[in-house]
Amino acid sequence: LCSPPQVSARPVALGAMILYEKGGLYFFLNLFRREGSVYPFACLMALPCALLSCALKYSSIHFQQPRFLGAEATLVDSTVWSGFTFFVGFLIVFRTSEAYSRFCDGCTAVHRMRAEWFDACSALIAFCRHSSQPKEEIERFQHKLIRLFSMFNASAYMSIEDSAAAEDFNTCRYELIDFDSIDEESRGMISLCESRVELVFQWIQQILVDGIKTGVLSIPPPILSRVFQELGNGMLQYHEAAKIASVPFPFPYAQTCDCLLLIHWVMTPLVVCKSVTEPGWAALFTFILVFILWCLNCIA
Repeated sequence: LCSPPQVSARPVALGAMILYEKGGLYFFLNLFRREGSVYPFACLMALPCALLSCALKYSSIHFQQPRFLGAEATLVDSTVWSGFTFFVGFLIVFRTSEAYSRFCDGCTAVHRMRAEWFDACSALIAFCRHSSQPKEEIERFQHKLIRLFSMFNASAYMSIEDSAAAEDFNTCRYELIDFDSIDEESRGMISLCESRVELVFQWIQQILVDGIKTGVLSIPPPILSRVFQELGNGMLQYHEAAKIASVPFPFPYAQTCDCLLLIHWVMTPLVVCKSVTEPGWAALFTFILVFILWCLNCIA
C-alpha cells in the first residue's frame, strides 16, 4: 500500500470558521465587520420596508390619508398584530435555537471523532515498543499507519463538508501526510470510491490484523481490543456529524417561517404608521422590527 517511508506534510488551508476578538474596542469593531455577518442581508430586507413606512406616513400627513390608515382602518386594535408578531418571533427563535443546537452537536461529534482516532493511532504507535520484530519492519508499519490515519481524518472532513472543490485528494485543502507515497492503485481506488471513509477504515483494520499476525503488534489482546473499540466509536461520531450535515432543517417549517416573515414585512409599515406621528419614527421602528427578525432567520 505504501512506498518506503518519507513523511512530509502538505500545506493546509484555513477552514470556514469565523474567528474574532472579544472585549474592549473589538466590541464596536465587530458591529461593523462584514465577514460572516447577517447584517447586510437583513438590512437589504429591512431598508425598503422602512422607506415604505416613511413614505406612507409622509403621504398621510401631507396628502389625502389612505383609507387603511384613517378612522375606518381595518386594524383598529393592535392586540391582533401583537399576537401575530409574537407568534412569528416564537417560530424564528425556536428555529434559531434548533440551528444552534445542531451546530453544537456537530462540533461535538467532529471533535470526539478526531479524539477517538488520535487516541487509537497514538496507542498503536506506543504498542509497537513491545514488538520484537526488526526496527525497519516496525517503522514501515508505523509510517503506513500514520499515513492511513491522515487519509482517514481528511476523508471524514471531506465527506462531512461535502464540498465539490474537495472531490480528489490531489486538490484536498486539508492536511495530508505524504499522500504521494501511497501506491498508484490505492490512490486511484480511493479517488473513485464514494465511501472513502469506510474504505480507509477497512484498510486500517486490515493492516492491524496483519500487524498482529506478523508480530509487530504483540501487545496482549485485551489491551489491543481497545484500539478497535476506539476506531468504532470514532466512526459512530463521524456518522453523527454526517447526519447533521446531510439532513437539512425540515422544509415545511422553513417555508412557513419565510412566508410569515413576508407577511410581517408587508404588514409592519401599515401598523407602525398607525402608531407614530412622524415619518422618521415610522421608518426607524419599522427598520428595527424587520431587521431583528430577519437577522434571527439568517442565523438559523
